[in-house]
Amino acid sequence: MSWSTGLLEPNSKAKVTVETVGAAKQRVVVVDDFYANPERLLSFADGLHFVGGKMHGNFPGGRAMVSIDTDPLVEHLGRLWGSPLEPYTPPQALVFSVIFNDPARRLNVAQRMPHVDPGVSAMVWMNPQELCAGGTGLYRHKPTGLERLPTEPTRELEALAQQLDIPAKSLHTPEGWQGFQDNIIFNPLFAARDNTYINDGNDAWELLHLMAMRFNRLVIFDGRMFHSQHLKPGQFVDHARINQILYLKAKGS
Repeated sequence: MSWSTGLLEPNSKAKVTVETVGAAKQRVVVVDDFYANPERLLSFADGLHFVGGKMHGNFPGGRAMVSIDTDPLVEHLGRLWGSPLEPYTPPQALVFSVIFNDPARRLNVAQRMPHVDPGVSAMVWMNPQELCAGGTGLYRHKPTGLERLPTEPTRELEALAQQLDIPAKSLHTPEGWQGFQDNIIFNPLFAARDNTYINDGNDAWELLHLMAMRFNRLVIFDGRMFHSQHLKPGQFVDHARINQILYLKAKGS
């Protein structure tokens, strides 16, 4: 499938805004009215079969993947991001995600706190504007001060480990680094206590910025920034929250 179909054609008159978030001034690119034919893309997504129903691994919903040529789209996203991008795991399928906020379903611990994704995340919200609410929150981990999970231990985290009687050198083993993340950053006690998403934060997580949901709005951000659906009780009970997601990385990395 190519640009000529119009399905993934970007809007030449889209509005681009670059925001900075947190102490490190992490970049967030917001593009309103991103697609030229968003209603057509939404109609296409509505006809797909979503795997996982209301649960797909730690993602609290279902996903549909379509194998079409997304290379022109990824190239365009790189221009918007300010540096070339490529699929994190090629080939990059066209991925749609849906969430129903079913109050009868218990969210697991991982779903009740922020998470990270590798590389650069690009997401487009597809709900008609009258059905939009919330968005995606970016968070600071209060106990460590982290706003982004580094790919490897920093000197600051080594110092924190020593304060906690954890040998700093243990952080430089795969098991030790993963254990530090599981126990110090993503400790189950830091999750939202009620059966809700982290939303406005809690004693362990501070909401730094809400990327507000809007029809045909694209957001591009560093996936290693702590983030989560901002989805409150009562929202998306009678209809699904739907978006398109791409997982990318710096080209050549």
